Amino acid sequence: MQRFAFALVASIAACSAVAEAADLGAGACRAAYVVPYVDQCDFDHASIEKDDSRSNVAAAYMACDRAQTEAGNCLDSKVKQLHVVALSALYRAVSEQADIAMFAGQYKTAEALLREKLSVLDIAAKEGKPADPTIAAERASTQTDLATSLAGQCTERAYMAGAPAHAFAHDHRYKDLEKILAGQYAQYSACANLATSPRKRAYVQYVALVALEESGRAAQAAGDQSDANKLFTACLAGTARSLQAASSYTKHYLTVLTRLCAGRMKGTYGVDQPRPLDREGQSFKPLALPAS
Repeated sequence: MQRFAFALVASIAACSAVAEAADLGAGACRAAYVVPYVDQCDFDHASIEKDDSRSNVAAAYMACDRAQTEAGNCLDSKVKQLHVVALSALYRAVSEQADIAMFAGQYKTAEALLREKLSVLDIAAKEGKPADPTIAAERASTQTDLATSLAGQCTERAYMAGAPAHAFAHDHRYKDLEKILAGQYAQYSACANLATSPRKRAYVQYVALVALEESGRAAQAAGDQSDANKLFTACLAGTARSLQAASSYTKHYLTVLTRLCAGRMKGTYGVDQPRPLDREGQSFKPLALPAS
């Protein structure tokens, strides 16, 4: 991405005229701050690889936000060189801020930043060399990231849809539990169709199948073994479909899930092994076989 920023400067500087740019910043242009601030954004963005603590991620995000603001304020400068530097700096800052948002799982924020990144590319395309292949490649990469952010938002909604499940399990409302988990399985399955690669799709399908397995267990707890068997049979069919495209880690998870769904039907594992619900806390946890 940084190599693209240098190419962007060269491409636009080679053109004879600079088009009127949109005013993306509301403050005064402080030209002396543009490059130092974007360099700080670069440094803090790189630091996440060594320190991924919440505080460091937040600090990196704020550094890039500050760089984005300064670059945006200078984007409409009538000084051609400053305009080009500001456009390059804006691209770097928005790109890295979007990357941080994706890393932090803030998919809605990432979507907004990626759409702004596409807007910067639109400016570069108008002002740079016609049909610049570098800009086209960056646009394609950004579109892929945008699709990933939309898929992430979908899985967030699916996860939140299962929020009442813990209360249903606690209150022994197992038919309600079965229904909400089956609905969550359907939502996750829809999210899998938004995944940007077969491996990512296979993992989201695994997450969906975990909800299906739990729905079958809820049916067992409600005394409806016939319904439970239908759900476990669907679980086995789903794991078989997902195995081929899965990564090695996801294949391991799917293998565990296959053994669990088969074991539930055979009576090898009880409803409370592991006890409902497996997903406690604030994040999804892959299923594990019950301890012997």
